[in-house]
Amino acid sequence: MKRTCMILVVLGIVSILLSQIGCEEAQKPAQEPQKVVQAPEKPAAIGKEATEPAKPKAEPVKPEPVNPKPEPEKPKADTNAPGPEIRFDKMVHDFGDVGPGTANICEFGFKNVGEALLKIIDVKPDCGCTLFTLEKKEYEPGESGTLKINYHATMQPGVVTRRVPVISNDKAKPEITLTLKATVVARVDYQPKTLNLLLKDEDKALPKVTLTSIDGKPFSVTSVKSTANAISADFDASVEATKFVLQLKVDKTQLQRVANGVVEISLTHPEAKAVSIPFSALAQFTINPQVVILFDAEPGKPIIRSNVTILNNYKEQFEIASVKSKEGITKVLRQDKIANGYMFSLEITPPSLGDSVRKFTDEFSVQIKDGDLLTIKCQGFYSSKSGKP
Repeated sequence: MKRTCMILVVLGIVSILLSQIGCEEAQKPAQEPQKVVQAPEKPAAIGKEATEPAKPKAEPVKPEPVNPKPEPEKPKADTNAPGPEIRFDKMVHDFGDVGPGTANICEFGFKNVGEALLKIIDVKPDCGCTLFTLEKKEYEPGESGTLKINYHATMQPGVVTRRVPVISNDKAKPEITLTLKATVVARVDYQPKTLNLLLKDEDKALPKVTLTSIDGKPFSVTSVKSTANAISADFDASVEATKFVLQLKVDKTQLQRVANGVVEISLTHPEAKAVSIPFSALAQFTINPQVVILFDAEPGKPIIRSNVTILNNYKEQFEIASVKSKEGITKVLRQDKIANGYMFSLEITPPSLGDSVRKFTDEFSVQIKDGDLLTIKCQGFYSSKSGKP
């Protein structure tokens, strides 16, 4: 009975407590809305009033350039102002027939028909064989002058035209071209017209040159010259005649060196000062190659060059008396006789490399028995890997 009473008491206490808790919950006010927290404003600077946020700085305004004072306008040239004017009496001069190598003079008269000072700036013949003479270069209005021109005729017959531009301060015609014409006609004929020479038995092979006056005027021979002085002739400059026969002589050594050239014979004929005869010569021997060139050479390391030939152009047999190296670096490995000549195989040993020289040379000489001394040149270039840089 007591136990039951105790349980009832506990239950009663619990119910009282629960009722109180419910009352407290009902009495709590509704939750207030959460306040928005703002960042505190920056305090104003001490001693200065607070101002609005600074605005971005504007770019400085560039000052407009000050226009310089306009330059005074230059006076325009008056195209209608009076000026000089050159007028030639003729524009073309024809010498007609002239002799080879002769000097031919003509005159071009002119006048300043303008109203200002005429100035001849330049005279420019298109050929060195044409010279000019002008007394002065400035001419007053109405004043006349003369341009003298000396044309030295060519040696070869034919029709010739030469132009002579004249440059002046004439506004309308700053350049005027004068023209010279001539027909070069031989006054002295010569035979043969060309010389084909042989170096074998030259005294028999050399032809004679015959000179004949076409117009019947007598003349003398004053000189016989040729390229490299390879050809000459005996003559008497005091003798005057209408015909000469000259026996030519040849320096075979010089002729082998030039092979082609001109023989010029000077005369005293009034319209034929000289005749020119071209010549060519067939050398007795041909060397192939004439120069042996070596690349990438190394000091002391021999280089072989085969198929070096010497041939007789007249298809004659010959013998070699001796061979020689000027620098002592070339020697013959083989010497084979072939048709009309010889074929060599050469060994060339490059010498020691100098301090600054990157190449070497030699001359290999071949003496023909009872004949000429022929030379084969050698030129070598060291390898970039050889010796000093």
